[in-house]
Amino acid sequence: MPQDFKAGFLKTLWILRDYLPVIVIGGGWVPLLYYHYLLADKSRVPIRTRDIDLLVDIQVPLVGDKRVDRLLLDAGFKATFKSSDTPPVIHYEGNIDGEEVEIEFLTDQRGPRDDVVIEVQKGLYAEALRFISIPISHTIEVTIDDFRIGGEYHRLNVKVPSPEAYIFHKGLIFERRKDKQKKAKDLYYIFDILANCPELKGRIIEGLKGLEKEYPSWFSRFIKNLQNNFSDLVSDGIAMISSQRPASAFPQLTDDQFRQYVFGIFQQFTKESTGLRR
Repeated sequence: MPQDFKAGFLKTLWILRDYLPVIVIGGGWVPLLYYHYLLADKSRVPIRTRDIDLLVDIQVPLVGDKRVDRLLLDAGFKATFKSSDTPPVIHYEGNIDGEEVEIEFLTDQRGPRDDVVIEVQKGLYAEALRFISIPISHTIEVTIDDFRIGGEYHRLNVKVPSPEAYIFHKGLIFERRKDKQKKAKDLYYIFDILANCPELKGRIIEGLKGLEKEYPSWFSRFIKNLQNNFSDLVSDGIAMISSQRPASAFPQLTDDQFRQYVFGIFQQFTKESTGLRR
């Protein structure tokens, strides 16, 4: 991931700095925040993503004298309609430090309908999706300590899903994806954290105990999703993760060895996760 693209992401957070206490960073930027600021290892480089998913509650309070949409519009972002629904899905698109950035706001879907859009603050619309309550309700805070603007460093405290909540959420939503590439990325994010963050393994397994108690039916679905997609070496899950493997990832492994490695990672994780139920 080029450093200037990371700078564009951090600049976006700076624009929204007053609202960071009520925003949870989601999506593909979460692994980077874990690596660089939770584990303090800035040599780790996750797969690149341009999209910035921001998770919010169904009502976002006004902070200061500007609404969220006004902050983004004043910073040069444009609101782009992504659907013909009423209200439509809206993304904010703009060029930050020479990189194209796309922001989407997501909130929790409550009730029987799927894929609705909710006005969470005047002028700010968020797509409501199933299972978003998990990463919104189970967060940790990390401090970004290397953002520099105007010649000075500024610390940014941001909320991200706890590692166990992030994996649990990704393990639920990937099966609902219509976009095959997004489905594959969801699985690669799970694999990347399990394979490259052994420091987090204990807290992930321990954290899943609480999530199983809180969401018993969803936990059963989570386990079933993993078992169905990682039952053997020719399973769909292994093929999807292999399709997302960056050229620099595990260079010592051949393609066949990499598939074996992925299979072993998920077999062990599924075994440990199902063991929680005994």
